[in-house]
Amino acid sequence: MKTEQFIENKASWLQLEQELLTKQYQIKTDDYPAKIITPSFSLDSMTMYEVLCHYQQLALLDAFRQELGFEEQRYCLSRFTDNHQSSAYLPLLSYYVVNLRKYGASFEYLTVEELLATIKQLDIETYNTFITVGSGTLPQVESELVTCKANDVLATIAIHIKQETEEAYREAMAYLNTLLEKDFPKSYGIYYEGESDLVLPIEHLPITSSHHFFAKVLSYPSLHPSLVEYSYKAMAEYHFYQDVDEEEAAMPSTFAVFGLGLYDKSYSKLIIDYMYECDGDHSQMPIYFAKAYVETFGLTPETLPVFACTVTTVQEIPYDSLFEQAMNTEDNLQWFEQFMTTPFIKLCPLIPYGQSQHIEEYKDMVVAEVLYTCFGIIQLNDFESPQFMRIPEPYRTRFAAIIKELI
Repeated sequence: MKTEQFIENKASWLQLEQELLTKQYQIKTDDYPAKIITPSFSLDSMTMYEVLCHYQQLALLDAFRQELGFEEQRYCLSRFTDNHQSSAYLPLLSYYVVNLRKYGASFEYLTVEELLATIKQLDIETYNTFITVGSGTLPQVESELVTCKANDVLATIAIHIKQETEEAYREAMAYLNTLLEKDFPKSYGIYYEGESDLVLPIEHLPITSSHHFFAKVLSYPSLHPSLVEYSYKAMAEYHFYQDVDEEEAAMPSTFAVFGLGLYDKSYSKLIIDYMYECDGDHSQMPIYFAKAYVETFGLTPETLPVFACTVTTVQEIPYDSLFEQAMNTEDNLQWFEQFMTTPFIKLCPLIPYGQSQHIEEYKDMVVAEVLYTCFGIIQLNDFESPQFMRIPEPYRTRFAAIIKELI
């Protein structure tokens, strides 16, 4: 069924509209694109989206976004709006800009800016609304203690602490956790206005207003459960805080997770889950955390699982004599021997199954990463290197035999 039939023959469109609105359809996703079958029509989802864009059926577009995801719809919206930039299609452009910010990739902010520029030319009032309140559907908080506002088009959260009290920060955290249940964009910036200049004891960690905010919340132990709740709602692979420089690439939840992780070892699972979600190919955050974690807790069989998860998150964590000194104990070397020969999930039941499977699939590479970070060993099979010779016996000989089996 071609798009032209529904555009040129209004009766066909009205029939399709009725059947879609009354949910008289089946979705078949066996092939790409998905097929939409109604009592009267059979069409692929691309054609359907094009027709829905033409008639600006925003409710149906949103319904199918929920059923089929946003990426396929994003492609159709992009193609359609490129060729239909007029005031007649302002509702569709508005739908696109809001949903692209909410459900698109982190780099789509560039397209959002282009769309906003187009909307500004078409209707300054709509543009000003987007700039000031976003879609206008989000909760705002105004109390004696705090003012909290969010804009889902700009992907910004503003937190103004009026009174520096625990209750004020409790209200702010409650707002954040409620907001993240509202399909707020996964990449966003937090702009904090308060008196705190606290920072976490982590060298090189970016200093931003959101860093100050979460460091302050951490100072109230009764708010730690709210930080955990926020962390799990906020962490999302390939998404980043927009108030942190792009080169740093800090995943939302970074400051909360790292603060809790250094506060108490009981937050090990939170750290491990963060590392599983973190885009280690682009983010330096695990590198900064690793050293601070070892400085705080040292390396023991209890802390080594967190350390190993952190090391294997990024392409490499540079060798540091601190790591070597901490690793060179009888208990730790025994643990590392088990790490090389035992499924990691047995040593670390807290690890997500998918991460454990990845570690087992690439065990030689994972072992190489840990050996480099802890001993400076560059080539895994160079058993005569000065770095490898620093591993004490009898572990040096046993490690060499295991490595030969791995490679």
